[in-house]
Amino acid sequence: MVFRRFLTLSFLVSQAEAANWAVLAAGSNWYSNYRHQADVCHSYAAVRSKGIPAENIILMMYDDVPYSEDNPLPGQLFNSPMGEDVYAICGPHIDYRGSDVNPQNFLGVLTGEGTGKVLRSTEEDSVFVFFVDHGGPGLICFPHDIIHTADLTDALQTMSDKKMFKKLVFYLETCDSGSMFQFMQIPGVYAVSAAGVDEPSWGTYCGAEVNGTPMYACLGDMFAVSWIENTEASDITQMTLDDQFTTVADEVWKSEVSAWGDQSFIDDRLSDFLGGSEQAKLKSTAEISADRSLWQSHSATLADLRYSVAQYEAQTSSEARLLKGLLLHDEVRKQVLVEHAFRELARIAYPDEASQRSLRSRVEQPKHRNCEVAGHRAFRQHCQGLFDAGSSFALSFHQIIVNLCHDIVDEGMNLDITMAAQMSCEGVASQSEDMLFGRSALKSASGLLV
Repeated sequence: MVFRRFLTLSFLVSQAEAANWAVLAAGSNWYSNYRHQADVCHSYAAVRSKGIPAENIILMMYDDVPYSEDNPLPGQLFNSPMGEDVYAICGPHIDYRGSDVNPQNFLGVLTGEGTGKVLRSTEEDSVFVFFVDHGGPGLICFPHDIIHTADLTDALQTMSDKKMFKKLVFYLETCDSGSMFQFMQIPGVYAVSAAGVDEPSWGTYCGAEVNGTPMYACLGDMFAVSWIENTEASDITQMTLDDQFTTVADEVWKSEVSAWGDQSFIDDRLSDFLGGSEQAKLKSTAEISADRSLWQSHSATLADLRYSVAQYEAQTSSEARLLKGLLLHDEVRKQVLVEHAFRELARIAYPDEASQRSLRSRVEQPKHRNCEVAGHRAFRQHCQGLFDAGSSFALSFHQIIVNLCHDIVDEGMNLDITMAAQMSCEGVASQSEDMLFGRSALKSASGLLV
């Protein structure tokens, strides 16, 4: 009897000591990426309302959007047209902002290493991670750098080795987000991606108005808004992880929401990870907006370009139209240079057109961290005067680097990826003015269509 009572007491103590922790991060900056910081602020409001204490939440966002000169509602962020100002809730609790939003700090937060606020979770605790930004095959992005899938997997494995969780749930909102988890097999780690391994995610509530004010940007991302609104509108003490996955996967019909990793505990209650307050206020369906206009986050209908067009169309004076028109022209110019630079990379790698087309169209798996990261960083460095290699449009061409690294590492191709990227940028820089504005522009454009 004494022994049984001791076991029962030990179990209750263990249950009482178990805690919920959350890491919430938006990796981007600039007003055109409004949706990312609005997503992460809203996620903070949601998990706080469900019972995770502020001291157990680590919040990372650049924090430039609320007071951007482009924000028509200064000091505020809205994740839906009918929603509340989520910045009022999250703003005072940002732990990492500005240049501190970087890969080193994010990985340090996860592994409990660093001088700032980091996870102090134990082997009895549940950890929830939400990250939103741009992505590409095998990478997620920050303003000045990236995290490769291998580095993220290593960090999660380090957390497991250090016994920093009992179970961990990771929600990822980026393009190609499934590619970050396709090789991950860590016991106790379950992940959900907004999209498959090689498809874009989508912005939502795009071009919407808030209180009659046009915002000209997407207020949220489709997957992020879906899981957050579902969490707020549900009694999560009665909902399982799999219940939410099924609901969100049905709502996010433009990309394939996918589950990865250890799925042995998908029947656990959502409250085990997002806070266990049964008294948390539930939002009614009337508080959740139904009209979700969509913009694709990259590819042909890039959100950055749609944002520039919306800004141009909204102007009422000649002076304002001229300014926004020049900015629109600059965005188109950058996208043309991106396309040309990656075609130049294919030309440097392979002299024949058939091999170049194959390099641009193949979908190899992102398995070669050193090569792929070196290639991306070389484009960031050497093309920085031409375009941002970390933009959503540029990242949509990262598969070419992944394919080329496959040829270099697996097929024995003799090519220095860093030098090839540098040559590509230098070649485009020397041709850019003639290509875009000279007499040979149409001829060059037609030649690029093969």
